Amino acid sequence: MTNFVIVLQSGQYNKEIFYTKQGGKTMNKKISNLLFLLFLAITIHSNTLSWDVYSLDKNLFVGNILFPQSVSIIPQICLYQRGTKIQTETDNSGKKIQFTVSENKKHNKLHFLITQYAQPKMENNIVTGLKVGRKQNYKLFRLKFINQNRWNIREKKLESERIIPDDTLIIIFNPNYVEKVDGGNSFELPKVLIKENILELAGSEKKLHNEVNELLMASLDLNTLHIKPTSEIKSDHKKKLVIAMSTPE
Repeated sequence: MTNFVIVLQSGQYNKEIFYTKQGGKTMNKKISNLLFLLFLAITIHSNTLSWDVYSLDKNLFVGNILFPQSVSIIPQICLYQRGTKIQTETDNSGKKIQFTVSENKKHNKLHFLITQYAQPKMENNIVTGLKVGRKQNYKLFRLKFINQNRWNIREKKLESERIIPDDTLIIIFNPNYVEKVDGGNSFELPKVLIKENILELAGSEKKLHNEVNELLMASLDLNTLHIKPTSEIKSDHKKKLVIAMSTPE
């Protein structure tokens, strides 16, 4: 019987997983987990973004907000999901904002909401959720994962009380600047595509940044309602994969 010990190390994170090969056969589930870790290790070393591993029960999806080439400096945007403020990385040369979210493998759908503000829903002085104001503009997309190369994407409306679904990724941005949500696969969420004429709609790039800065200031109270993740995206963070094999006597 041969035992495999896989250790994934990342700063304070240290995960050990044991695999046993017995009788010349290894369980398919263990092989899948092993291949997943190997792929993740290769991706971590080859990508400028570094991903933390939370659990083998979850998938890490990469998300992208794509801007047109006419925008010289990509504005900062706040993202929130399930009580957490999502960390982002801005790529001015690639004209995009990139982030990662961790989704349970058993869940095959989530929502994207683009709006300029999300307000707390209060019950007995307790925040029970978030909602969109009655006169506030928004765009809501339901994303359903079909297979490894396809997401079903449908724009929809919130219910009458405008309560935001729990699985929603909230993007604080002017929804009038969003063209569509498209693409995606088993590792990448559908992309949020910003309109080519965003600078014309905003008036100028300076006005665009002024508008976004106002949204950032208005979102300060949302920050108090959302915890900061320990690290969903980190740059220059060393990780290594150690595979050891032992054969008991």
